[in-house]
Amino acid sequence: MTKDLREAIVEITLAGYQLEAEAFELLRILQSEEHFEFIINESLVEANSLSPKPIVITRDLVEKVLSKMAKGKEVAGDHVHLRSSVPLAKEISSDIEIIKDGNEEADSSGTIGDFNQYFRDRYEKLSIILHERLDFRDAHDVTTALEAKYGAKLKMTAIVMNKRERIDQVFLEVEDVESTATVLITSSKSRELFEMARRILPDQVIGIEAVRGKGDLFIAEQVILPDVPEKRSPKADCPVNAILLSDIHVGSKTFCSDAFERLVMWLNGKIGTPKQVDAASRTKYVIIAGDLVDGIGVYPRQEEDLIITSIHEQYKKVAQYIEQIPDYVEIIVIPGNHDAVRQALPQPAISKEFAESVYEVRNVRSLGNPSEVKIHGIHFLLYHGRSLDDVIARVPNLSLRTPEKAMEYLLKCRHLAPEYGARTSLAPECKDRLIITKVPDVFQAGHIHVASNSSYRGTLIVNCGAWQEQTEYQRRMGIDPTPGVMPILNLHTLDLNMMNFISSEVAISPNP
Repeated sequence: MTKDLREAIVEITLAGYQLEAEAFELLRILQSEEHFEFIINESLVEANSLSPKPIVITRDLVEKVLSKMAKGKEVAGDHVHLRSSVPLAKEISSDIEIIKDGNEEADSSGTIGDFNQYFRDRYEKLSIILHERLDFRDAHDVTTALEAKYGAKLKMTAIVMNKRERIDQVFLEVEDVESTATVLITSSKSRELFEMARRILPDQVIGIEAVRGKGDLFIAEQVILPDVPEKRSPKADCPVNAILLSDIHVGSKTFCSDAFERLVMWLNGKIGTPKQVDAASRTKYVIIAGDLVDGIGVYPRQEEDLIITSIHEQYKKVAQYIEQIPDYVEIIVIPGNHDAVRQALPQPAISKEFAESVYEVRNVRSLGNPSEVKIHGIHFLLYHGRSLDDVIARVPNLSLRTPEKAMEYLLKCRHLAPEYGARTSLAPECKDRLIITKVPDVFQAGHIHVASNSSYRGTLIVNCGAWQEQTEYQRRMGIDPTPGVMPILNLHTLDLNMMNFISSEVAISPNP
C-alpha cells in the first residue's frame, strides 16, 4: 500500500464514510495514477451529493466518477477542462478483410498417405517460391541433379530429410518426390556457409548451389532459404490504433488481474495522461494471438497452479473483461496451445462449446491459428507461436530472450513450423497450410511471454509478451517474461510503442 492510498483511506474515514472491499481493490489498482487525489476528491463530492447520504463508498460510485472523467473532463495540474466525449475510433468505420482463416475445413483422413502428401505439397510450394528468385530460376530437382556429370556445377531445390554434424562438416540428406542425395558442407570451403548449414532444420525446403560429386554426393557452394523479399508496407489512411495481445492466461494464479483491469480502464479512457487517453480514443482494434485462458490439463499437475479450475469459468471471466471493452472496438481472436482446441496445427477457432460466454457478450471475430487478415489494407499474419519453442531450441544463436529473432527465422523459412515433431504437433492434412505464401506487413505472435519487436525486410515483427507473471516452469526454463507490457500499433504511421500496465503507472515507451 502506497502513502497516497493510506492518506486516501484516512481522508475517506475522516469524511464519515466506510470503504467497500471492492472499492478498496479498485483504489489499490489506481493508487499510482497521476490524478489519484482528484479521483478521491470527486468520489467524496459524488457521495455528498447523494440523498440519502450513503455510509459506504462503493466501487460503483468510484466507477461513476471515472466514467464522468472519461466522458467530459481532463485534469491538467489543478485545473479541469472539458474535452471531446466521442472517441475518434468510434467515428471511423471498421475495415477488416479475412484473407486466410486457419479455421477452414481440413482435407484429411488421418492416414500415413496424408502425411506423405502433406510434405509433397510443402516441397512443391516452397520450390516454386525458390524458383521465383532471379538466381534460382534454373534450379533442378534432386532427380535431375543426379543425372549431372561428375564435377558439374548446378542448382537444385530439395527438402531436408536429416542433418548430421561433425566438428567442421555438415551432412544434409535431401530428397525430392522421387530421389535422395547427400549434400556436404565444410567449414574449410566457407565458414559463413558452414554456420548457415548448422541452422538448417530437418523438413525444411532449401535451395542448394553445388558441385556434383561421386555417387549421390554434392559439395555445396551455397545454401539458401526461401526467404521473404524486401517490401514496403501500406499505411492506413486514418489515424487508428491496434493493440496486440496474447497469452492472457485467465484462470492462472499468476494472471496479472490488476494490470489487465488497468488495460480495460485505459481503453475506456478512465486512466492515463492526456497523451495516453488520446491513444486509447484512437484504438479501433484488439487482436489477441491465443492463450486467452490457462486451460485445464495442459501440463501435469496444472490444477495446483490454477485459481479457476473450470474451463467454462475461465472463459466466463474472459467474457467479463471483453464485455468492458468499448463496443466500437473490433476484437479478433485466434487460439493458442492453452485454449480449448486441438493441439495440432492448424488449430480451429475456439469452440463455442467451451467459450459460449465469450461469443454471447460480443461479436468477436474468432479465427483459427494461424490466420491472415487485412486491416485498413495492412496485411497481418496472426500466429500463436508454438513452434518457436522448437526453433529456439534447435537453431544456433536463437534465444528465449529475443523471440523476434526466431520469428524472423520463420519468415526466412517461409514456414511457421519448419520441423515436424518435437513439441509442435502437425495435423495429417493433404495440404500444408503453414506455408507463408503471402508476405505479411505485420507478423504477430506470442507464446514466449516476452514482448519484443523488430523489422525484417519491411515486415514488422511483434511478439506480444503476456499477462502472466513468471511461473515455476518458466523459472526452470530460464524464461524471464515481460508481463503487462502491451504493443500498440499506429496503423496510420506503422509506429509501434510499448505500454506498461504492470505498474500502477501506465507508461508509453517509443519503439526501440
